[in-house]
Amino acid sequence: MSELDKYQNPLVGHEIVSMQIPPEESQEGASDLLAGILRRWYIVLLIFLILCGVGLPAIWLMVKPSYSVTGAIRVAPILVDILGGQQDRGEISNYEIFMNTQAEKITSNSVVQRVADDLADKNLSFFNKEEPTDMISLWKRKLLDKRTITDPAEKLKKAIVEDGKIVVAADRKSELIKITMRSKRLDEAKQIVDSFIKSYMEIEVVSSDEDENRQLAILENRRDYLNERIENDRQTIYQLGKEYGTTVALESQQNMMLQRVASLLNTLTGVEAERIKLEAQVQLLERTREQNISPEDLLRMRQDYINQDPAVVSFTERVTTLEQELIVAKQNLSTTNPELMRKEQLLQTLKKHLEERKQEASGAFDELVTKETAEAGNKQLVSVRSQLEQTKEYEKRLNETLKEQDVQTVSTGRKQLAIEELQDRLDSAKEEYSLVLKRIQALELQRKRPARISVHYNADVSGVSDKRAKFSMALIFGALVFGMGIAYLRDKADLALRTPDDVAKRMGLRIIGTTTSLNAVKPALLPEQIVGDYQTIRANLGLLGGKGIPHKLVVTSPNMKEGKTTFAVNLATSLSESGKKVLLIDGDLRKPDVARLLNLPADSRGLHDVLCGVKFEQAVYSMPSTGLDVLAADFLDAADAYELLALPSTAKRINMISKKYDHVIIDTPPALVFPDALLWAEIGEAVVLVSYAGHTTSPDLKEAKDRLAQTDAKVLGTVLSSVQAEHSYYRQGHSYYAQNVESREAPRISRKKLMFSMEESQDYTDETETHESE
Repeated sequence: MSELDKYQNPLVGHEIVSMQIPPEESQEGASDLLAGILRRWYIVLLIFLILCGVGLPAIWLMVKPSYSVTGAIRVAPILVDILGGQQDRGEISNYEIFMNTQAEKITSNSVVQRVADDLADKNLSFFNKEEPTDMISLWKRKLLDKRTITDPAEKLKKAIVEDGKIVVAADRKSELIKITMRSKRLDEAKQIVDSFIKSYMEIEVVSSDEDENRQLAILENRRDYLNERIENDRQTIYQLGKEYGTTVALESQQNMMLQRVASLLNTLTGVEAERIKLEAQVQLLERTREQNISPEDLLRMRQDYINQDPAVVSFTERVTTLEQELIVAKQNLSTTNPELMRKEQLLQTLKKHLEERKQEASGAFDELVTKETAEAGNKQLVSVRSQLEQTKEYEKRLNETLKEQDVQTVSTGRKQLAIEELQDRLDSAKEEYSLVLKRIQALELQRKRPARISVHYNADVSGVSDKRAKFSMALIFGALVFGMGIAYLRDKADLALRTPDDVAKRMGLRIIGTTTSLNAVKPALLPEQIVGDYQTIRANLGLLGGKGIPHKLVVTSPNMKEGKTTFAVNLATSLSESGKKVLLIDGDLRKPDVARLLNLPADSRGLHDVLCGVKFEQAVYSMPSTGLDVLAADFLDAADAYELLALPSTAKRINMISKKYDHVIIDTPPALVFPDALLWAEIGEAVVLVSYAGHTTSPDLKEAKDRLAQTDAKVLGTVLSSVQAEHSYYRQGHSYYAQNVESREAPRISRKKLMFSMEESQDYTDETETHESE
């Protein structure tokens, strides 16, 4: 029969009852473990006698006491400042890291090699080939380390790194770095620990002196370099300012030169204007003397005269420059920018002045022409030519003087910049020089302070470990336990899980609770027993969940016919009757049983409709007897069950629905039959595995747990169903109610029947299968 055919069989179940009777504390009955051991007591006795008879003499003859020898080095976290008398941490920024670093230095190769050289002539058995002092140590060396180490340094390194016989660690509760060695030879251990302390102190003192000397040498070289640079910069500044007097500030000298250049430029501009004027007069006199001037020539001469006017040329250049700046400004500034508006106004003003100057030049030209025409004579021409030659010579001398003055002004400015740069560099060098001097003084004073690292105490015994008594007790106990284990394993060779102890020992899985077999309790006491079972399960779920029973709880089992659906329905009913708002979801779209067990209407909607878009309120069914809300399923969803559950919208819808309830219980297909349970486990917050006593095997339960663990599902544990009354977690409940059932004076609480009996559910299944075949 295929797995799918088996899965179509009816579920194994219990009767659901009202959870209204409080549970009583159960008492542990006889254990299968004890029964199996007692049945095979001779195996326990035989193994106990053999192991103790051989092991006890071997322990007392071969095992020797072990000594712990410890020496300590002190690292002062705070040193006293000699000048100020105040405490400071010196160069230690992180004391814990510094301590750990020093501890690593003690086990460094340089220290280990120095220890090996120091102990080489002591003939210690620690470095000999015959180091083991007993048979156990010899066997351990042969099993764990087959190679023989002859180098003493390697021997010490192995004792530190691999064997852990020598431990160097900083004590967080004190200022000490402790060097501890475990050995069966006390004198040798003291010599080795003392040698570590001495070798480390020698290297540390030398290293500390070398570091200080190196720092001082660097600082002194820097001091000499800075001193030389300061003197050179001073001499350079003095030489640059020497030709100007005692001061090196040349701003006033440079300003005077600039004023002189500006004055020369103004004079030169006037001379150029005069020259242009005289040249125009010469040209006019020469033409008027020889021939009459035509209107065209007169117009051209007027235009040339106006264009050569110095004021017109100056205004034209400024207008052109301002127009260029205005074009650039319009590209970078907005039209309402004040700067742009100012430039536009200035441009208009300049253009107006330019036109006015042109009119003035034109009038001057007309006057000149009239005058020259009237006086056209050689005498005036000679005079004007003479003035023109003088003006040209004057202009030439002005240009030469202006060039010389420009060179002097530029040279003075460059010297001023050089002096300022040298002055800044000199100030920086002086500041650094002062810092270097202070650091040198601090290092020299630091040498006079007490050493930060010192020997606190030499090697001494810190503990003695004689494990022979412990080994003897452990052997006796181990022999007894081993014998009992062999006897029990002999009795429990099969893999079937029958009791909670089977699950705990074989699986290491937490037991949430148990449900009692229907055949183990009298029918009259069965309702009270089931009530106690599920109240115990609820209590354990609250403890295992950390903050109470998980909000979204997934219920599954390894295989079919293990009571998972019945458990899910009963747990949901129990929670609902305790006053919680509970939703039971039939997540088994391949073989839904919740609707049948709870006798829901045949035309009611379910999970498939909600996942396809139907409103949740239209699909949920509320049980009037318990207030439990049920979201059922039907057989029509089996074909696309996995695809429907794998949709991203499925988890979102379930999460939205779960916000309306205190608890959501989800019944799923078996974890080893279909992958649907793994998808539900990702949606839910925790998973409960239901197993069936005498039917579920440990490999199946372990495989189901591992599959769920691969999806990072939180598996709270397992509920073992249909166990015998003596193995139930509520095993004393039925006895308690049996003793007190006749003494009750109050009327019995009526219990509503919430699901069919086994016979009724079997008939329902037969009718369903007949209907499907038709």
